[in-house]
Amino acid sequence: MKKCRQRAPFHPHNKRSLNLQSCNELQLHRICSYSKLPLLLVFVIILFCPTLFAQADSLQTTNFSGSGELTPLPDTLDKAIRLAEQKKNPDLFYNLGVEFFSRGEIGMANLYFLKALNINSAHSPARTNLELSIHYSPDADLYPEQLFLVQVLFKVLNYLSVNRLAILGLVFLFLSAVSLCWLLFYNPEKERALPILTLTFCLLLCVSAFVTLSIKLHHQQHNRSAVVIVRETELLSPANNNVIQTVHSGLIVKIVQDNGNYYVVRLPNNQLGRLNKEAVRKVI
Repeated sequence: MKKCRQRAPFHPHNKRSLNLQSCNELQLHRICSYSKLPLLLVFVIILFCPTLFAQADSLQTTNFSGSGELTPLPDTLDKAIRLAEQKKNPDLFYNLGVEFFSRGEIGMANLYFLKALNINSAHSPARTNLELSIHYSPDADLYPEQLFLVQVLFKVLNYLSVNRLAILGLVFLFLSAVSLCWLLFYNPEKERALPILTLTFCLLLCVSAFVTLSIKLHHQQHNRSAVVIVRETELLSPANNNVIQTVHSGLIVKIVQDNGNYYVVRLPNNQLGRLNKEAVRKVI
């Protein structure tokens, strides 16, 4: 005969004690969670502090930063200039341009922006600062406004720096070799128009890339650009000493001829004239 278990009598205070115990456990859990928050915040700060306070430095050096400022300068500015001329790094030239611009020496600033762009035509900060300097120059009206399609063409050519053109040329050369192999081993019973078209297209792009690369390398090594570095100077006639006009610091000219103590230069508006050599500094 089965024995029946007696059910324990229900007491209301037992339910209250259980609720109190669960509330205490919940509060304890919340307190533990809140106590972990400061530790978590400290961990996140420690983890991201190097990222937050690190300066972007494409040169991997403590003297120069990619932010466009020399922080700090080396012992002297001359030492920084010698270092930049020695390394031929566009970032160093760009930083020097920003430093000269902050000093109010617009001519030297434009000179070093042009030096940076001569090495890397795709250096966007240097080009942006140079265009801004030209826009606010007293001689801004000497720069003719180009047509829209011409501007697009120059932007594409500026984006295709020497390194990018070399890589593109090698890529298209490889694709041309693959297309040639495809044509040689193509089924002779099928029409060969597609492999021939592909090979022709790749060869044209390859030749175009290397021709453009050759032109840019020649321009890089024989850059005739120069910048007026004095506050203002007189532009003389090529034939005599008649003053044509007064030009200001930062004006970009092309050197046509070396004529004793003067350079025969061409202004952005194609005006020819002579400038004193001491008033002009060449890019290379």
